Amino acid sequence: MKRAVAVVAALLTAASLVTGCGKPATPDRDNGGKITVVADPALAPILQALETTFEQAHPGTDVVIGYAAGKRATSQLTSVDVLVAPAVTVATVAKASPRSLGRTPLVVAVGPANPLKIAKLADLATVKVAVCQAAVPCGAATQQVLTQAGVTLAKPVEVADIKEALDKLTLGDVDAAVVYRTDALAAIGQVDSVDFPEAAAAAQEFQVTALPGSPNPAGATAFVDLLTSADGRTQFTDLGFTQP
Repeated sequence: MKRAVAVVAALLTAASLVTGCGKPATPDRDNGGKITVVADPALAPILQALETTFEQAHPGTDVVIGYAAGKRATSQLTSVDVLVAPAVTVATVAKASPRSLGRTPLVVAVGPANPLKIAKLADLATVKVAVCQAAVPCGAATQQVLTQAGVTLAKPVEVADIKEALDKLTLGDVDAAVVYRTDALAAIGQVDSVDFPEAAAAAQEFQVTALPGSPNPAGATAFVDLLTSADGRTQFTDLGFTQP
């Protein structure tokens, strides 16, 4: 008898969570509590930590993050709640409401202890260098600084995104990689980095926006609020972002 009462009580509790007078149990539980995010791969180290923070603070929610850059990111926004990307990418999304997360310049990532003693952008002219494709923001920024410095790469290796550039460097497939400072800092211990003055003009601003037509608008807003909160900004600052 006690077991039957317990089962009934559990069913009533579950029913109340589902029905709740026709409303979700909490304001971030639309779409079954799922919050879908598309983000630039450069932000993976930060977002993986903030995903855990958010889910712990909002029991029952499930943040699902897919990573893509440039047009590949904006082509995947159907039924997506949040976009986290460079400002140039967010600007192509109609009715976006972007909020700044900070800015990061490019650096030259090299092997530990900088075995080739690369000291400036011109030193890349004769070595094998991983660079992002021109169609994605990190690639466009790289081309900008190379042009400004008058440097032509003899052995460029084009990659889809920052993660692939760093993977090629750590595997020894290239001698250096042009990446964001934040990514180099996230890979500390595996790579070192070299700053160069031309990078300042191409520093990339990253933004976050809840998307029009989000399946979980309350959840999207809550996740954006976390990223732009004091705690969220600390995560970005700790990985090398400068705040506006």
